[in-house]
Amino acid sequence: MFFDGRSSRRRTVALTFGDQLLIAETDAPAGRSLASWPYNAIRRVDGAEGALRLACTTAPPLARLELRDPAIRADILRRCPALDGPGGVSAVSVPRIVSASLAAAAAILAMVWFGMPFLADRLTVVLPYAWEKPLGDAVDTRVRALFGAECEDPDGDAALHKLVGRLQEAARLPIAPEPVLLRSKVPNAFALPGGRVYVLSGLLDRAQSPDELAAVLSHELGHVAHRDGLRRLLREGGTSFLVGLLFGDVTGSGVVLMTGRLVLSASHSRAAETAADANGCAVAADHRNRRGRDPVDPARPSSDPGPHGHAGSRRHTRHRARIARGSGVAGAEAHVQRLGGVYKVVDA
Repeated sequence: MFFDGRSSRRRTVALTFGDQLLIAETDAPAGRSLASWPYNAIRRVDGAEGALRLACTTAPPLARLELRDPAIRADILRRCPALDGPGGVSAVSVPRIVSASLAAAAAILAMVWFGMPFLADRLTVVLPYAWEKPLGDAVDTRVRALFGAECEDPDGDAALHKLVGRLQEAARLPIAPEPVLLRSKVPNAFALPGGRVYVLSGLLDRAQSPDELAAVLSHELGHVAHRDGLRRLLREGGTSFLVGLLFGDVTGSGVVLMTGRLVLSASHSRAAETAADANGCAVAADHRNRRGRDPVDPARPSSDPGPHGHAGSRRHTRHRARIARGSGVAGAEAHVQRLGGVYKVVDA
């Protein structure tokens, strides 16, 4: 079969082996010649299984000759010295394909394991804060879908904002924290890019004093200060893209959904948690000094780990105790009263 490269017409041809390969149309009168290919210009290209497909460097780029007769194919292989030369495609063996695939997979896994954490750390430092809020907004819908709707209590919302505002006076973060209270039985709180600090109502139900709430918020402001949420979003987003690339999702269509789920389910590193603890101690101590209150007995952490032994609850229980003991935050928020499932801040 022959394609002249100028039209899509498929022709049955006869071949003559002379000084050059002569290609003539069998259906035309007197066997009209269609092409003459020099042997040293003939190249092998990709073709169907069981067929030898040829091109010629002196012919139109799309011209193709497809051979299925074993005898003719053997003659071509004998006469064409540069069959796999420049411009051709040599047959690729299965071992070479497997080796290349394994090498590519190893490179992607190395990038996931070593490259993405390194890049995330570097990008977190240089990315402007103006870019961080849109990233947090993108994850916000996943947060609300997973944990529940926002609590609609004006007094409670005002109380939470007032408490966070007073902690911000001590923290002096470059990006103002934005507290959000969600209805969820999970006793936890977490921070995402853009300064969003989510407090789940289950945490308020389990907290034994206002001091514990202040301690948890101080800890989360530490994550905001160190941009841990942005760092984790960059790391998990890049990892999701690379994993999708490894398994064929070259468009990255599943990255957004996978990233949102990973960011919400994964925990910070031990170093990030320790740094957030230290920041929480400093914020709580500064806030105590600003309020002119003396520390009293540290807030006693809740002994109940929450439903299903939630890891975040246990982690925050330990952080509440450490921050309270280390900073004397206990008693610093004694002017906070419980109102409608959230704490109301009143002037002392």
